Amino acid sequence: MKMRLGCFGYIKDLDTIAAAGFDCAELHIREIMAMSEGEFKKAKKALRDCGIPAEVFDNPIPLDCCISSPSFYLDHFRDFLEKSADRIAEMGARYIVFGNGKARSLPSEGDISIAASKFDDFFISLLEIAAKRNITVLIEPLAKSLSNIVNSLPEAIEFIKKYEKHNLKTLLDYRWMLEDGWPLTDIEDYELYIKHVHLDNPLSPFPTRVVPRMNDGFDYAPFLNTLKRIAYKEIISIEACVFQDFAKEIREGLELFKANNIEPYHSIS
Repeated sequence: MKMRLGCFGYIKDLDTIAAAGFDCAELHIREIMAMSEGEFKKAKKALRDCGIPAEVFDNPIPLDCCISSPSFYLDHFRDFLEKSADRIAEMGARYIVFGNGKARSLPSEGDISIAASKFDDFFISLLEIAAKRNITVLIEPLAKSLSNIVNSLPEAIEFIKKYEKHNLKTLLDYRWMLEDGWPLTDIEDYELYIKHVHLDNPLSPFPTRVVPRMNDGFDYAPFLNTLKRIAYKEIISIEACVFQDFAKEIREGLELFKANNIEPYHSIS
């Protein structure tokens, strides 16, 4: 069956991702926001020219921030959110992935009410800013080792229902499912809320993330078969950050999907 297959990368990688046969690229907001206006104009052209879209962008604020910290000022970051949302909307964004484990974690002791209120104010602002550009925010369930809020798909659904916003859904990263022992049946139970998937070789020690490939020591079939069983229609992105040969390895990642009877829509002539 066909599914939309994507790959993480940077602007410089777009042609390589397209040439490998992927349907789309997943880009980083931090790269887009570091660009001058001239660089951003060139990035938009590079995306148009590569022939595939970028519909998913990750991490709406810098990774070293902590929203609940006394030094975090929403008024300052609201301008950042507005500008980043404008830029990625111009590039065709449909989704923002909100992983940011450190950024969203709350204090582990004492009175957390003020910190929780700061997080609510930030997150509501993010949802409203995204909604104005027809962008959906995806709250990512993370392992307990990375964040102390939203650590499973059931918790993600509770989180979504709390905010009651039409542009809030979730995604799943198979690595975190395995680390904290979430059952694959969660995917079937909450399929209507899952709008994106991340996949790497979960045997690689985090933060090292490598491309999932055939004969790499891990059996991906149960996970991929579950996605096929629910007729998953959104994007599966390979999320890797360590490469010996980027072009070769992402092609091998694509071959893993094909070996499990999952084909991309994008065809290479």
